[in-house]
Amino acid sequence: MNQGEEAHKVQKILVGVDGSVKSIAALKWAAELAAQLNAEISVITIWQTPFPTVELMAIGFNLDLTELNERPEQIAQYRIEKSIVGAYGEPSPSGVTRCVEEGYPALVLVEKSKNYDLLVLGNRGHSPLVETLLGSVSMHCLAHSHCPVVIVKE
Repeated sequence: MNQGEEAHKVQKILVGVDGSVKSIAALKWAAELAAQLNAEISVITIWQTPFPTVELMAIGFNLDLTELNERPEQIAQYRIEKSIVGAYGEPSPSGVTRCVEEGYPALVLVEKSKNYDLLVLGNRGHSPLVETLLGSVSMHCLAHSHCPVVIVKE
């Protein structure tokens, strides 16, 4: 193997999931690649503080975020397990690293990409209008990731 091939060897794969069919398809694709390359695979899901919480805090309400954010984090934990079982079946493999983070998904994924050789995401398939209005996590990652990005279409 020459130096150029060595530099592009994929040893660590990060897969972003949201529980959707398309993100599970991305995880299946990444799992097959990881098996072929004997690579480590990490699965991440990201949840955000509910928008009204930020608004209420901005106007001076004193909120206990620990209690308020417990439910979204529990849903995210469920979402990541559902995605892993959807991709691998039961029982889920022990070698898969799970990560649940709070934050804006595109920013968290780009930051995490610093520590991986490949980032894999599903294509949500929004209409062009929705993509223009809301933006796209996958487009942001394609533009700003610190490693190569694969977008898997179902």
